[in-house]
Amino acid sequence: MVYGFNDGLTANFGLVAGMIGAQSDLQMASHAVVVAGLAGAVADALSMGSSGYLAAKSEREVFEHEIKMEKEEIRLMPDLEREELSLLYQAKGIPESQAEALATQVMSDPERALEEKVREELKIGEATSTPMREAWITGIATALGALIPVAPLLLIDGPAAVWTSFILAMVSHFAVGAARSIFTGRGVFRSGMDMFLVGLGVAGVGYLVGDWIVKLL
Repeated sequence: MVYGFNDGLTANFGLVAGMIGAQSDLQMASHAVVVAGLAGAVADALSMGSSGYLAAKSEREVFEHEIKMEKEEIRLMPDLEREELSLLYQAKGIPESQAEALATQVMSDPERALEEKVREELKIGEATSTPMREAWITGIATALGALIPVAPLLLIDGPAAVWTSFILAMVSHFAVGAARSIFTGRGVFRSGMDMFLVGLGVAGVGYLVGDWIVKLL
């Protein structure tokens, strides 16, 4: 959710800033910027949603392939797999004799052996999400973030809309950055300023590029 929201907010803020930079008259900029901003929000949401789906699907396919390979190894090389399992137990601090006895007991049941190898060797746990769930969560979070710089332009006209969009987007960047401190353990202000400066940089580059392209063409 945080990743999608960040991406939508920052990417669309840069797009909106670029469109504003391409307009010579802020009073007339609102319509074109709104169209570009809404189109960008939809494109960002679809892109991030599909990326989340494909990433989760690819990860699941990789895990399924690794589990299939492990199952085949247990069938073809049970002695080697028993030795590997014993070494895994020993690495956890279990005495060698007990580790070997436990590994032998586990390997006597192929299904249990596969579960143990998947958990202990491959480090694969039960799936906590699905590709479609990842797609919906990432896509919706991206869309919400992308709509923030556009929302003022839907309600206000002229320079006031542009400045309101800028202020709202910058406050949102700081707020999202500060919220990340919950997961990262960093200071709230420092995390917020990181995102604030990223947003400011993206807006500045976007605006200058938009202005430069118009002059170039």
